[in-house]
Amino acid sequence: MDFGGDGGYDDQVVSAIERACDTDPRAALRLVAEYSGYWWSNGLQDEAAAAAERVLSMLGRTVPVGLDEEYLLAVLHGAGSAEQEQLELAQQIVAAATGPFRYSVTVLLWALVFGPFESAATVEEVLERNEDGDAWTRAAIELCRGYPGLTAAIPGEAAQALRTALGRFRMLDDRWGMFLALTALRHVVDEPLDFTSEALELADQLCLAEETALLLCERGDIYRTLGKLEDAHEDYTRALALGEAADLAESVAAARIGLARTARYGGNLVAARSYLCDVLADGSEDLEDARAEALHELAAIEACEASA
Repeated sequence: MDFGGDGGYDDQVVSAIERACDTDPRAALRLVAEYSGYWWSNGLQDEAAAAAERVLSMLGRTVPVGLDEEYLLAVLHGAGSAEQEQLELAQQIVAAATGPFRYSVTVLLWALVFGPFESAATVEEVLERNEDGDAWTRAAIELCRGYPGLTAAIPGEAAQALRTALGRFRMLDDRWGMFLALTALRHVVDEPLDFTSEALELADQLCLAEETALLLCERGDIYRTLGKLEDAHEDYTRALALGEAADLAESVAAARIGLARTARYGGNLVAARSYLCDVLADGSEDLEDARAEALHELAAIEACEASA
């Protein structure tokens, strides 16, 4: 499902949908559905959401005859700003369906957007209906079966499903599918280092600044637990630089806390305290949890100082 593409092509897609919204909302809705796979494969979630929101604003709560799944896809892309009635209509479309989806990407988008709010039995029923789809759909179904919080799979079953999904997405050269499988795998295996490292490489390739910073902090945590303090320090330092460059306050705080812990483990309590002071100096409401964690770490430093 990798369509390639560049900025010029993306602009053409947006323009086509804009024109259709003004003259033929049904055609606009079809375009959103047809380009869903392209948006997915190229990581263009923001573009997909903007196009879907534009179409949904024209359609409101009316599902055009014969375009149920197209309407569902528009809601899935624009779920963040969709009206409650539109979300309910989308859920009704899925509940009323008896066969597989016509668009390959629908099953995965539905599982990721609505799946966490459905019962495991409902998710499994939708997955079973789509098992005879194309190779990409089958890979997506295995991803959903192993994805945390979507089904009732036990850890061993989830890990096997995710490994299967990863292998299938590799054969299809779908980096987004691989990335999702890897990031999910790191939560259900006993030794997540290799999966975290590969996910980190993909996040960097896909230009996912926030995810890259998060994964750097997570790998830093793993290295620190393993006693590899130099490696941990390097990952946290990279995460800090990336977070500062991209203005990611939470990533910056997480990196500083990681650096503080690494410094404490290495016996450098002065440096550890300095990193924490930087976290505590930021009064942003979004960093309340980070400040609480920094205070907890500060208490650990004080305990070390008291016992010295």
